[in-house]
Amino acid sequence: MNKAIATFALVAAAALSASAADDATFAVRALSYNVRLKTSNDTGAKSWDSRKAALCDFVKDMDPDVIGFQEVDPPQMTDLKSLLPDYEIFGKHRTSDNKMRGTPVAYKKSRFSLLDGGTFWLSTTPDTPGSRGLPGGKTGTDPETCSWALLIDRNTRGVLCFFNTHLDYKQSDCRRLQMEIAVERTMRYANAGVPAVLVGDMNCYESTEGTIQAATNFLKYALYESATTPTGPWRTYNGWKWHDSSEEESCADVMSLPPTEQDGHRTDGGRCDYIFISRDIAVDAHATRNDSQPGKQQYPSDHFAILADLRVPCENDLFSGKVKVEIDKTVPYAGHGRYVLTQGANLVNDENLEFVLPNWVERAAIEDGEIVIYTKPEPLKIILR
Repeated sequence: MNKAIATFALVAAAALSASAADDATFAVRALSYNVRLKTSNDTGAKSWDSRKAALCDFVKDMDPDVIGFQEVDPPQMTDLKSLLPDYEIFGKHRTSDNKMRGTPVAYKKSRFSLLDGGTFWLSTTPDTPGSRGLPGGKTGTDPETCSWALLIDRNTRGVLCFFNTHLDYKQSDCRRLQMEIAVERTMRYANAGVPAVLVGDMNCYESTEGTIQAATNFLKYALYESATTPTGPWRTYNGWKWHDSSEEESCADVMSLPPTEQDGHRTDGGRCDYIFISRDIAVDAHATRNDSQPGKQQYPSDHFAILADLRVPCENDLFSGKVKVEIDKTVPYAGHGRYVLTQGANLVNDENLEFVLPNWVERAAIEDGEIVIYTKPEPLKIILR
């Protein structure tokens, strides 16, 4: 089969002004949740089979539009897809054989269509499954992934790029380098005027190591951008250690302290889960949710979920004009035929697409959510001797 690629060129790459973002926005509830891998070390109410239904009911109750799950192994991915049927969930796992835990993205099918997405590795070879080599000859403890989704809101036509990751749990220098890789990919969209969100379990606290600063040098930290006082506990890692809600140190109390003192508040855990946003996104509310399994002094995971209600500019550059789809072949033209360029992309039939075609393409169209090209038949050649 003749292979071809579609290159999406953004028309006008200027970032939105703050006033434009205020004039035209759409609401997105973003969730980051480390669900705790399925392991034989967890027994009783801590076992995945005992807590998965309660965890998914908890997610449904929060009603997020887009989710970043962490520590999801293949059997858990199957369970999440089954128990959360309103969401499309995708993302590769850590290793080349697609095993071990991963960082899947989930989005509400009724709200969004997927324009593009995938998984890359936090390494110097991000497109190589299982890779963990980092700049300076360093090597991560495990392969770490970042899954992402470029989404279009079905109602407003606004676009959001959502990234979800998990950083090294042992090595602080590797965490910082991994964060830089995730942020660089996020900023490719933010710098092109596409609102972007990066969530995840970063395995570190705010004022240590420089890892979080590697993100806040470019992105805003949603917790501190909330228009209303953040609610819920300060800690996001609970380590299965139960606290009555009245005994929890709250975000509001700890945030009133100087930043250098906030890391000291780690009673039975600490704050290591984050939501970062591009500078054109506003935050209406932020919450840490410490709901327990029904009737038990037991949480659904060893992490709490964190939520942010976002206001995202919808008149962003991607859909302020036409999107040019430039067709280019990667192997010599192989003759007349019909070729699908974006298998599984679920694109929306949209008049904003403008095709730029080479002379060997007869026409292009969106059919059943895919970009399809029809190539011209090769001309008849007559050779006189």
